[in-house]
Amino acid sequence: MQVRVFSIRLDNAFLEYDQQQLNAFLNTVTFKKSSTQFMESNDAHWSVIVHFESEEQEKPQRLERKSYEDLNSKDKQVYGYLNQWRNEKAEALKLKKFMICHNSELIDLAMYKPSNLDELQQIKGFGKQKAEKFGEDVLAILNAV
Repeated sequence: MQVRVFSIRLDNAFLEYDQQQLNAFLNTVTFKKSSTQFMESNDAHWSVIVHFESEEQEKPQRLERKSYEDLNSKDKQVYGYLNQWRNEKAEALKLKKFMICHNSELIDLAMYKPSNLDELQQIKGFGKQKAEKFGEDVLAILNAV
């Protein structure tokens, strides 16, 4: 969790601007909690402490990797389960394996282990349609390991 401090000046010349700055910031992060303190001085103002999590930190970050060999042993085990699921799903739907998921997508899934549909859609190749079609299966596998 991160913290940022804002000053909301009571002078009419600054009040609206300061509020807009705070609101704009809140639209870019996941708000957790806040606390306020009225500061009496020559330029009286409210001090607002905002506790938040950055939206970017919640999303998986793509890392450059060359192959399956870049996965650690636990991730390789997860990859194996996902690969087995893909093979069974492709057979059941009478599709080629790559039509379900590419190997690179399985590597991303094994590495990042998304925990919900929103995080799953951050994996390259898993847009809304694929997440809706296969997301529950994939998340069930990831939550089981």
